[in-house]
Amino acid sequence: MTSRAARPSRGRPPRGAPQLSIAAIAQAALAEIDDQGLAGLGVRSVARRLGVDPKSLYNHVDGKEGLLDAVTDHLLTTMRLPEPTGALETDIDRFARAFRAHALRHPQAAGLVMTRQTRSRASLVPLDVALSILVTAGCDHRHAVRLLRMIMAMLIGTILREADAAFTFAATTPAEIAHRIAALESSGLPTLTAAARHIARVDHDAEFDFVLAAAIRIVTDDLAGRAPSGPAHPG
Repeated sequence: MTSRAARPSRGRPPRGAPQLSIAAIAQAALAEIDDQGLAGLGVRSVARRLGVDPKSLYNHVDGKEGLLDAVTDHLLTTMRLPEPTGALETDIDRFARAFRAHALRHPQAAGLVMTRQTRSRASLVPLDVALSILVTAGCDHRHAVRLLRMIMAMLIGTILREADAAFTFAATTPAEIAHRIAALESSGLPTLTAAARHIARVDHDAEFDFVLAAAIRIVTDDLAGRAPSGPAHPG
């Protein structure tokens, strides 16, 4: 009697299939987000990209939520962090620019770092570095967290707008700009009409510089206001 070949266990890739790891899955999921956006991400699409049975991914991640967590972890652990100088404004500026450069490599996934919990110690390093900048400048830990959340909300909002080539009333080509200006001017709203040529154009570098400068100014003004005015004198 002829023996039948052993069949692979349920959920495991067949012999000769690529070996799976959380790192390989995260990179494939990130590539899927780059191509299809967050809405297009799923266990089946990532498995298809890897050339494996979708069930095999469940040995490493818990469905789409697990894929999103893995991508978030990957984004944070691969960020190149600048060395701190001890100068508050310089260190915020350098950290923010490094964050933006890293986020724009995968713009459709950038928002994940604000909305997902991280999985590993290594992925927490950017958070530790950013908080350390504020604590070194004299913040207590509670206030440092509040300031950092404010900074990141401002930066992420600007980066996400930059990543979305079709955000409202922004255009890139002369024809698109002219069309947007005409549409705004036709509204009949006087302030909007007067500002139409500014609304219809956007310089992403200048926008980021403006927002970053504002964030740094808020932080420095806040810390200056919280600093003691001088040594206490005995009564």
